[in-house]
Amino acid sequence: MSGIWLTLNGTGRSVAAPPSTTLLDWLREAEHLTGTKEGCAEGDCGACTVVVDGRAVNACITLLGQVHGRSVTTVEGLLGPGREAHPVQHALAETDGTQCGFCTPGFIMSLYALQRDGGAKTADDVHEALAGNLCRCTGYRPIVETALALPAATAETFASPPGGSFTGSGQRYEVPESLAALLDLRAKHPDAVLIAGATDLGLGPSRSRAPIPFAIDVTRVPELQGLEDGADSLTLGAALSYTEAMPALAKLHPTIRPYFTRLGSRQIRNAGTIGGNLGTASPIGDTPPLLLALDAELTLASTRGQRRIAIADFFLAYRKTALAADEVIVAIHLPKPKPGELFRIDKLSKRYDQDISTVAAAFRLSLVDGKVSDARLAFGGMAATPVRAKAAEAGLMGKPFDAAAVEAAVIAIGAELKPIGDMRATARYRSTVAGNLLRRFLLAETSPGMALEVATL
Repeated sequence: MSGIWLTLNGTGRSVAAPPSTTLLDWLREAEHLTGTKEGCAEGDCGACTVVVDGRAVNACITLLGQVHGRSVTTVEGLLGPGREAHPVQHALAETDGTQCGFCTPGFIMSLYALQRDGGAKTADDVHEALAGNLCRCTGYRPIVETALALPAATAETFASPPGGSFTGSGQRYEVPESLAALLDLRAKHPDAVLIAGATDLGLGPSRSRAPIPFAIDVTRVPELQGLEDGADSLTLGAALSYTEAMPALAKLHPTIRPYFTRLGSRQIRNAGTIGGNLGTASPIGDTPPLLLALDAELTLASTRGQRRIAIADFFLAYRKTALAADEVIVAIHLPKPKPGELFRIDKLSKRYDQDISTVAAAFRLSLVDGKVSDARLAFGGMAATPVRAKAAEAGLMGKPFDAAAVEAAVIAIGAELKPIGDMRATARYRSTVAGNLLRRFLLAETSPGMALEVATL
């Protein structure tokens, strides 16, 4: 074993474990810090929540290599010097916010992170912060009351973590600190797994107990962490987390923030990245419809140079992209909606919070003299790749954006896109939902008060 070190509950530690070991397993088995629980082993229940560099994350899908050089706090680390309870722990006990206690450490860590992020002003703030923490016996009322009663605490600052190279038990984990170093590694090891947030890839070591033989962590590369908010476009580094990108994304349109707060939990958004979402090439990824509707472009790079590609040309087939074996995604370029354009992003899932989309949609229309002059109708969950409904777009051209035009477009969507049926929905249900999301777009523009009442069953 070599190289990984971190600060654990205020004390520097050298880690003697394979680099793709999950943080949860190391905490419980090597450090005997068993307050952090394993519930679902896939980042859904929040029982494993810890705080890394001030932000709540799921320890069950976080790899040890990811926390090299970072500060990790577990529920045991909240005790005071005399082993007195932390104010969050004390408040939760006083409001009867715990019964069986299994989920309680995760709630405490999420509340601790929330407190250090300015606290909660409304119940909605609390629900968003705790959407990734499940409780099956206490109920959420006393927990919400606890969160609202907590005073804000001073946020900590953390130094930029270093890179490194780590091995152990046949595993290798590389953390380059420059784009040149990343591209050199990628050219030499095209079969290595690229790690950003590991909110998807972390399921292998966690749920399946399948270690990653060779991983390249892209999160310490400055070129993949940039954010440029220009007058007409927004450029996001591919390894920027959703949490870091959210303030700029939310300014693009009012429907974007509520949409992205449904993308996983706060723990997931603190780790997950748009570049990672694109790299997995899932047909039900949450970000591709937005990028397709905005005609976004990607910067791809290798040791051979950089190239810029339209997002419409990136997805080739199921889980297959135009990314060459030696390339990485560097940045995402999003043109901003123009004044007067109509835009909406929406999704349907089995539960409102923290669930994979059944169907996701993003719509953008330009109107001239009351008639559609340009149209983008983009969907996830309706084909083997994220896709635009081009026949429906063409059918809208030159027509008023009204009920007649939308009903014709709904028919075109059903004829053009052929979704599959699976455990989340039948093909017929998905086609119906896609049409209903377009109808809701029309209602949002013509009768805003009715838009939320549209049935999507």
